[in-house]
Amino acid sequence: MTKTDKRFTGYHRPVCVACEREMRPERNGVGVLDISKSVGSYVVYDADLWKCPTRGIEVVGGFGCSAIALRHDDNFQKHIDWYKANSRLINNNQ
Repeated sequence: MTKTDKRFTGYHRPVCVACEREMRPERNGVGVLDISKSVGSYVVYDADLWKCPTRGIEVVGGFGCSAIALRHDDNFQKHIDWYKANSRLINNNQ
């Protein structure tokens, strides 16, 4: 596997603190549902899932510049369903 540049799209590859190794992209295009119950906000973002090659710890990074869908959008549930069926949906309970 060829290593990519350390910098890409504006930031450094994530590093695992436990084993001091760079994480690797596990999956591009995962959905992140930001849930802020205190203000009733639900927002879907497209992001990348990274994984530590040694310990298997996963983190999400590489978020898109803007949200894919907001709670009041007509297509909000369509996006949620797509990520659940075709990729992965990660809840971010703020």
